[in-house]
Amino acid sequence: MSQSQNFFITGLAVLLSGCIAVGPDYHPPDMDIPAVWVNETGTSDMSLAAWWLVFDDAGLNQLLFDLRANNRDLAAAVANMERYAAQYGMVRAEAFPFVAAQGTVSYDRQTERVRRPEGVPIPDNPTWIYQAGFSMTWEIDLWGRVSRSKEAALGRLDAAAEDVRHTLVLLQAQAAAEYIQLRTLQARLATAFNNIELQRETLVVVRGRFAAGLTGEADVFQAEMNLAATEAQVPALRAQVEETLNALCVLAGTWPGALDVLREPQAVPSARTLPGVLPAELIRQRPDIRSAERQLAAQTARIGVAQAELYPKLALNGSFAFVATDTDVLISTAAQAFDIGPVLSLPIFTGGKVRQSIRAEEAATRAALARYEQSVLTAFGECEDALSRFKESGAQLNALQEAATAAERTVVVVNELYRSGLTDFQRVLDAQRQLTQYQDALAQAQGARAASLVAVYKAFGGGWEAEMQ
Repeated sequence: MSQSQNFFITGLAVLLSGCIAVGPDYHPPDMDIPAVWVNETGTSDMSLAAWWLVFDDAGLNQLLFDLRANNRDLAAAVANMERYAAQYGMVRAEAFPFVAAQGTVSYDRQTERVRRPEGVPIPDNPTWIYQAGFSMTWEIDLWGRVSRSKEAALGRLDAAAEDVRHTLVLLQAQAAAEYIQLRTLQARLATAFNNIELQRETLVVVRGRFAAGLTGEADVFQAEMNLAATEAQVPALRAQVEETLNALCVLAGTWPGALDVLREPQAVPSARTLPGVLPAELIRQRPDIRSAERQLAAQTARIGVAQAELYPKLALNGSFAFVATDTDVLISTAAQAFDIGPVLSLPIFTGGKVRQSIRAEEAATRAALARYEQSVLTAFGECEDALSRFKESGAQLNALQEAATAAERTVVVVNELYRSGLTDFQRVLDAQRQLTQYQDALAQAQGARAASLVAVYKAFGGGWEAEMQ
């Protein structure tokens, strides 16, 4: 090996060993988050991954199982993550040499009007030329352009994985809320049917008293009006039941009618188990925060990618081929042709394009940091809102339970007084209307209580499996 070849190889090794990555190294942002929650949380150590088990509802459990297996939005999020995984693989490939095989066959004719040196023979003209070999190019990552590109691609892939988890959290919470809405509507329908039956019995009593001459015809009309008004609530509730069932079918990734098993009324799910999550743990639990942090990491790496364009680029290029005018001697030592050597390029004038590109990436990084901080603030606000609503929904539910119980007792007493002729029919109407109103409100409050608990678990980022971490 000649001295020049030794110098070239030694110099290349020095360059490879001295590669540095320009641009800022990423460090996760440090926010001064609150030490405690404003509203009270739970002390349960139950895993957030399967929070719906607190309701102990088989129908809800099966629904969420179907959702995780068949939901199309979730499938799209997974496919999007796989796309970013493929893009990361493409960026990783830039760290390796690019080798391509090539072969040509051409019919070549040279000009006869060019003077040749004395003694140089004139080749066959025209002639066939055959060539077969390969070429190689390999960018030496002197300034970390490729390594920073890998950091950016990996950060975006990690963010896409968190987006899958975030989609799962949102979809499961939405499905649970729709399921609770279905059970609430069924409870409201049951309440409406009970009151319709009561009002029909009252109408029979009023008609009997009218036939006996004990009351006026106006009481009959008022009783019929009250019954018709209550019956008018049923079609709207039934339509909402159909809409909710269809929404659940879409979430479960199936056709309308596939979940008719849920038409059988069941009690509104209830539970009081709050998650015991510390404020510091929320950042690690919420997938949207984790996604924003990974996007910030990816964007920070892009600054280095842009800065690397300011510095020289070094590539190692080479080619090897067999070239001959006769196929019989193509694969031979004499037909070999090759070249190998470094190529150095340095931007001299770009009109400020590179520096503006760096400014753009730095600004994008500041925006990514702001989005991350905003996602943290939003998450804490959502948690506090959900905890507050859950607390107040309990007070509302207790008050409505007392009101509904008092209304039931009032109806019994007033009906007896009316049958005995000790009160007028207006008090009966008022009592029955109040009973219908409070029982319907109580059913809605039971559903709101359960839905508020779902909102708590959603706000805390519950619903994704620990093994996905």
